[in-house]
Amino acid sequence: MKINVLDIIKSELATNLTDGSVLFEVIKSYKPSEITISFAGIRRISTLFLNESIGQYAMSNASNIQELKFEYPVGNEMFSHKVEDVVENALMGDEYDTLVDNALLSM
Repeated sequence: MKINVLDIIKSELATNLTDGSVLFEVIKSYKPSEITISFAGIRRISTLFLNESIGQYAMSNASNIQELKFEYPVGNEMFSHKVEDVVENALMGDEYDTLVDNALLSM
């Protein structure tokens, strides 16, 4: 099943927490192998949005999150890099939190 983010959030800007929560609510009942998340038509995407949607989804589907498929806008490779980073960080869990805390303390 293809889930089009543009259809879900009704905006070309996938940047806020609320929209991330809306997307998470749509995808949370599916297994990663059952869906493709399409970012077609999205112009901007934020880590905040991705953490609230894809990051939460990754944490609850850690064992098979690699089966999840994505479609990105043509010519916008940054989307895939951001999604990959969010999934990787979500799977690191407490280890990632410790890295962030240590980075903040070193400032």
